[in-house]
Amino acid sequence: SRFALRRSILMPVNQRRKGRVQGAWSANQDAPRSTHEPAPHQHLTVSHEGQTVAGARRPVHFQPEAPKKEVRSAAPKQELLFPTVESDTTDEEEVKFEPLVPLDAHRHGYITPSQEQIQLSCDAQLNMQRLLELSSRDIPSAREDKRPVIVWFRQDLRLHDNPALLFAAQSGRNVIPVFVHVEQDDENWLLGGAAKFWLHQSLTKLSESLERKYGSKLIIRAGSDTLAGLLDVMMETGASTLCFNRVYEPWKLARDAKIVETLTMNGLTCSSYKAVVLFEPLEVVPDSKEGLMYGFGSVGFFLNACDGKEISDPLPPPEQLRPPRAWPGSLSIGDLRLYVMPCRRNGQVVDWAKGMREFWEFGEEGALKALEEFVRFGCHHFEGRQRFRADRKYTAVISPYVRFGELSPRRIFHEIVVRHRYKAKTFLRRLAWRDLAYWCLWKFPTMADHPLRPQYAHQTWDYDQKQLRAWQRGRTGFPLVDAAMRQLWVTGWMPNYMRHVVAGFLIEHMNMHWVDGEKWFHDTLVDADVAINAYMWQNGGHSGLDQWNFVMHPVFAAKSCDPEGDYVRRWVPELSKLPPEYIHCPWEAPVTLLASSGVALGRNYPHRIIADLEGARTRSLAAVNAVRCGVGKAMVLPDGHERMILPDGRHVRLITRIDYRETAASPITRQTPDESRDPRRRPKKDPLSIAMADTLQAYERMCVR
Repeated sequence: SRFALRRSILMPVNQRRKGRVQGAWSANQDAPRSTHEPAPHQHLTVSHEGQTVAGARRPVHFQPEAPKKEVRSAAPKQELLFPTVESDTTDEEEVKFEPLVPLDAHRHGYITPSQEQIQLSCDAQLNMQRLLELSSRDIPSAREDKRPVIVWFRQDLRLHDNPALLFAAQSGRNVIPVFVHVEQDDENWLLGGAAKFWLHQSLTKLSESLERKYGSKLIIRAGSDTLAGLLDVMMETGASTLCFNRVYEPWKLARDAKIVETLTMNGLTCSSYKAVVLFEPLEVVPDSKEGLMYGFGSVGFFLNACDGKEISDPLPPPEQLRPPRAWPGSLSIGDLRLYVMPCRRNGQVVDWAKGMREFWEFGEEGALKALEEFVRFGCHHFEGRQRFRADRKYTAVISPYVRFGELSPRRIFHEIVVRHRYKAKTFLRRLAWRDLAYWCLWKFPTMADHPLRPQYAHQTWDYDQKQLRAWQRGRTGFPLVDAAMRQLWVTGWMPNYMRHVVAGFLIEHMNMHWVDGEKWFHDTLVDADVAINAYMWQNGGHSGLDQWNFVMHPVFAAKSCDPEGDYVRRWVPELSKLPPEYIHCPWEAPVTLLASSGVALGRNYPHRIIADLEGARTRSLAAVNAVRCGVGKAMVLPDGHERMILPDGRHVRLITRIDYRETAASPITRQTPDESRDPRRRPKKDPLSIAMADTLQAYERMCVR
């Protein structure tokens, strides 16, 4: 059967006004810049010749004390020309996507797209169109062409629902599976260490599956140029057709278009297919409609363009693969050196991937088992707040399988719709959010490096290498944050809710640049994906299309994700003996309780790196409002939302977080208790808990006397 994607499936009626989705990045150390330097600003300019938007009101501007830290300064004052969660509980009002009337940008002080940004965006669209035009023909059958077919594996390391592999097999011709590793293809965002380890394991499992099921082989090539690697295999085997599934990073689209054009000009055939996403960037054009709701760049904005689109059933694996008469030469997977362990001076190998091997079952079989487990046991928990639980397996632990193509989004959609059609709307919206991230990177090719709201490139960030290192290593003194960061280091993964907790702590409380977090996630996540990672960090760092409308408190957030402290006990064992009342705030515990629990703050567990969380939040808010009142003043609309000028010159309205807007009356959604609530006191009515609480209160009164 075929399923039409409808908003009634993906978005409940009572949530259609919300227009947000929890990120499934689920969203992933070679970075474009050093962490010691401010974000690049070469694409930005501000014209100060004109006035602000008529009727715009000045937001509240805080004037806190300057932080006693090294300050990451804003961009120098120069004239340059500017060239893409947990959000299910948003309180945002409905905002129409109605393009504003384009005006003279320089006269009004707008930050406009530069020629470079416009060119990059146009190139991505043209490369996509050219690729589709040159590789849309069917694979010639064995009657038409008896020469072998090359199946080029990339982000589709599976046998099921792999159209390139299936249609090559159905042509009746000899099939040669090929993987070409060229590290430079990822340009500024090379695969991080955790993702390389996963790729090594995935290729190993794919090679074993091909040999076991079909008697086939995975040919491995490497070098500095993908086109040269493919041509070598085709010339060596006499192959005349190249089959592959499309990918959507702009730099990879440019490479693929060049490869297809070169092969076509030399009389060879190319066939490409959709297998990585549900909807390709050119298949849905969300910014072509008028009157769209939920704001430009939100998941509701994207779902409007998907309404009524059909999603076909996943394809079966091939029945057989005809081998060639002679196999070409091949490297071993180990020759790619994706999985290299460092050594200490004494020669001892540092096996940093041990936790990953214990936590994951790699390959397509492991992916299908993980999906089956979620569909059977976890899917029914996902629609409620239970999906926030970090101490329970109520979320889908499948993101790295999707990232490397061991599991197809079409297979996931099919399994969920067939078994839980009316019980998994929230989870299915995650798939739409994923496609939206790819669309944004395709539309805004510099999203991974530069703010989508260009005025925020001038925001002032703090920089403290010691504090950043503490965040990276899980030594902040806040147990919930530390548990998540340690889980990331050991397993290469953490639940989605915890990603929002640690990202919010870095940005909102530490006031660190979102790119610092983006780069760390890119190096340590096994599911590191440039599009999804950048889209998430942009939104969390104020500069994205769909700003987060919440602030995660590093203590109070535990009421949703770790109420009894089991998650912290697993990953921060030095606090394991503390009771639930104090495990998320050990600095509040009596000295005797700390001693009896084996906790020595400052020794076996660090002191908090931030003592005044509210003061830190005030400084962060002031930095944002300084941008809105200064260089970004002309981009603020009368209702407090913000303007953005697209590469094609259209003006659009971006929903802006409610506590940044002077005209907003309701407070920001915190998803936490009131600040006045004592984080130690959670309702417990059993006799033991009551006795413990009474004992602690009596001890505190005695200390006061």
